Amino acid sequence: MQNLYPLFERNRILKKELLWSLRDYSFAHIQLEYQEYDQGILRGYEIKVRENDLVIGPGIFKYGNFVCLQTEEERIPYSPKEQLQYLRMKVEIDRTSQDYIAYKMEYYVTTDEKKEENEFELCRFHLRSGARLRDQYRDFGDMETEYDTVCLIYSEWGGLGGKTLSPAIIKYFAKIVLESENSQLEDRSFAYLCLTQPGTIPAHVLISYISNRSGIRMEIEENNQLIYRSMRSIIEEIQKGGEKSAGIRKERHRILVD
Repeated sequence: MQNLYPLFERNRILKKELLWSLRDYSFAHIQLEYQEYDQGILRGYEIKVRENDLVIGPGIFKYGNFVCLQTEEERIPYSPKEQLQYLRMKVEIDRTSQDYIAYKMEYYVTTDEKKEENEFELCRFHLRSGARLRDQYRDFGDMETEYDTVCLIYSEWGGLGGKTLSPAIIKYFAKIVLESENSQLEDRSFAYLCLTQPGTIPAHVLISYISNRSGIRMEIEENNQLIYRSMRSIIEEIQKGGEKSAGIRKERHRILVD
């Protein structure tokens, strides 16, 4: 077993063996990096609303054992409907060529709740007539607002050892924790981990933190909605504690004149 590293120098010719080496390294590196991740979104895929389009940012996606790259933005039109809509990605494998296997990714908006095994949810929304769809949130609880809001809670992200929650939700949680004066040491330590970790946070890490913080035992099989709502409860507890602590500090600084 040997590894060939081409020397990119003037007047040097890249032989076919070196070109093969470059090809193998480019594929092997990303496959090895994410081999322990479950299938789903791995990096990127930021969802933004621009006028009448949903814009899907570049990212990395795993389907089966193969890691797919999206290097450019995709714009998908949408319109108001009086029911829940889903932005999904459909992956199909084309094996008709003798020279390659093509992984084709198609993006579309649908009202059909059911999906096939090769279909993955990116976000969902319920846009009413005359309203505008938004991707900005007033607070952490606003991420589950039913109408006219992009919901990322059910987006399908692949993490180490299984499915996990969207990093956009986790990082927003961490940001609020760090802004609160009443957050505990374990909250702040978890928040620093979330903000410095590239990509996803494994579900078992989220569940371990939530279980220890709330005192309620959670299982690794818990769904995204329950994990999100548990994190929302922690935020509410921190913020209520912050209000109480502020009142105590104010009482301590009161000066009484006889």
